[in-house]
Amino acid sequence: MSVLTAILVGLGLAGAVGACAARERRLMRGARLSLLDRCANVVDGAEIRHGRDGFPTLVGSHGGKNVRLELISDTMVIRRLPQLWASLTLLDTLTAVPSLAILVRPAGYEFYSLTSRLTFALGTPAAFPQEVLIRGSDARAEPLLEQLSPQLAAILADPRVKEIAITCRGLRIISQVGEGRRGEYLLLRQAVFDDAGVRPSELSKRLEELEALQDAIEAHKWKQAA
Repeated sequence: MSVLTAILVGLGLAGAVGACAARERRLMRGARLSLLDRCANVVDGAEIRHGRDGFPTLVGSHGGKNVRLELISDTMVIRRLPQLWASLTLLDTLTAVPSLAILVRPAGYEFYSLTSRLTFALGTPAAFPQEVLIRGSDARAEPLLEQLSPQLAAILADPRVKEIAITCRGLRIISQVGEGRRGEYLLLRQAVFDDAGVRPSELSKRLEELEALQDAIEAHKWKQAA
């Protein structure tokens, strides 16, 4: 085989690989668009928006509170496949509540995490998983953690939960809803998630958990004021 022929064959193979990768990207983006469609009936006034990467965000209300469900593709992983996270936020004004966040299995590169932005370190309650990082905005987060420990431990019993965050602007749970396909990630560095998305029953469960946390916080307003 001549040098010219080898070059042409190489270019042809590269073109075929490129065309295949482009086709896979189109199919992948198309599959992402509908990942939250089934959840639209769980919240009132549901609206689904799409980012440049094709992943949807669902906004609406539940129990009179604004709700935001966002899918986060995490490819900043070491020795692991890409992860797809669902970030569910229940927006509310919680006057005088300090920030409190719990991150499970911290690796140091969770760009979506609120825990890493807080500075007041807290001890781990006995009922919590061992590999957790718990931080608050100040010393007031310590009694808040003690008060909410039963509800928080129940949520953290689900191994898919990655982070729970409480701030004066609302509450949030981040949980795993998908893991990247090995072949596409190793060969093409593409994050393709099989059987991903959030089921309506899962969204309803997470909303109930957030509302239970909110009720527990409201029940201890006298302690917050103290």
